Amino acid sequence: MKAEQPHLDLGFDEPLVCRSVWISDIHLGTKHARVAELLDFLRVVDCKYLYLVGDFIDGWELKFRWFWRDDYNLLLQKILRKSRKGTKVIYISGNHDEFIEAFADTRFGSVKIARQAIHIGADGKKYLVIHGHQADGLTHFNHLLEKLGSHIYNWILDFNLYFNRLRRMCGFGYWSLAAYLKFKAKSAVKFVTEYEDTLAAMARHQKTDGVICGHIHRAEMKMMGDVEYLNCGDWVESCTALVEDFDGKITLINFHENDVLRARRGPGSPDPGDGGKGNDRDCGTPNRRRHARRERETADASLF
Repeated sequence: MKAEQPHLDLGFDEPLVCRSVWISDIHLGTKHARVAELLDFLRVVDCKYLYLVGDFIDGWELKFRWFWRDDYNLLLQKILRKSRKGTKVIYISGNHDEFIEAFADTRFGSVKIARQAIHIGADGKKYLVIHGHQADGLTHFNHLLEKLGSHIYNWILDFNLYFNRLRRMCGFGYWSLAAYLKFKAKSAVKFVTEYEDTLAAMARHQKTDGVICGHIHRAEMKMMGDVEYLNCGDWVESCTALVEDFDGKITLINFHENDVLRARRGPGSPDPGDGGKGNDRDCGTPNRRRHARRERETADASLF
């Protein structure tokens, strides 16, 4: 099924009006968070449900060394602006932002914090939405080793940053060393397989049709027997998201591969939404706006 995953064509003529969006593993607090790309993505996407599927903020790194850029504030403002304009934001806690679990089942306006959620698609299918660290044995049995692995991962990303600068100077595209190691190492492949099997079993236990997760920074869409496994990836390397249309079809977006976005990006304010240009619900065809409005009016109350 992986080879059949379509990539949506996102342009700036009108926003992508959809029902639901899932993004995971932004890791605010690290210098590798791809906030500029995520802001570009959120500017052209208009949705009814926005799921932050864990590790939105990297509490581990912030506790170890404080790092916070101005564009992190822009991202928070953008998400809160979407919530004020009618988007229901569901923040699922992860292992790097486990501190927010103290606020589980709390609502801040249209923003809800939860450990997990059940999403009911437009076609009636049920999905367990969970970060996924619950299926990672290392998280449960050796927290110190898990944090050490996180630091090693950041060192690999540091090397990757300088290596890709050199590649761009030579005219080559982006290449991820971390992703390469994940795919090549037999132990990593075994871990990913066991991780996917465990989450599929969790979905079956909760009698859902599928599971939507993150955690391992590997975007994926596939059937595992009778359960659909959907991983929305990350915004540290791959810049991927899952999007649901109004018929219930879920699509994987690979923002790295969307050259149209970068080629058509013009000068403007840090957030064009503030000036009314590219603001979430101020543009798009009338039919699509009416469709989105009708969907919002019949919002599924089971999420809240």
